[in-house]
Amino acid sequence: MFATWTVGAELGHADGFDWEQTPDSVVAELARRLTDPRVLDGRTFFSCGVWALPEGADNITEVAADDPARATYMQVGGRCTDLVLEVRVTDEEGYSHYAVAREPVGDPGAWTELSWDAGGGSTCTVRCHPEEVLTGEQAVPFFRDYVLRGALPRPELLRRIDV
Repeated sequence: MFATWTVGAELGHADGFDWEQTPDSVVAELARRLTDPRVLDGRTFFSCGVWALPEGADNITEVAADDPARATYMQVGGRCTDLVLEVRVTDEEGYSHYAVAREPVGDPGAWTELSWDAGGGSTCTVRCHPEEVLTGEQAVPFFRDYVLRGALPRPELLRRIDV
């Protein structure tokens, strides 16, 4: 079972949970959100993500807000045409947070910025490598592997970040 969320400039944060979900239905919904320009447009919604409920939990209400499982997730920020993908995993130090690249970074000294409207007159800007800017279509396989197989991106595609 999984919990999903969206974040929008005007709508704020909204959690989602479907009793009748399957891993395939979660992937289908995430793929729709990631690729539909009417959804992840950088304003109506600028972020979406997913986390797996911990072993034994059948409903999101059974998971305490401070449960370490809530610190393990995959999310994006931006627009379906240009976004950043992040993954956070619980570890012995609390958690590790990573930016995900679509291909290995070619020039570690090359940087770009990606910005979107975060609501309330504020803008969110992230500094990332050009290979870390993905489209929604490019992000779908990462989410599919994460949801269907519990698989993280290959280590050479991960850059540890502090958030």
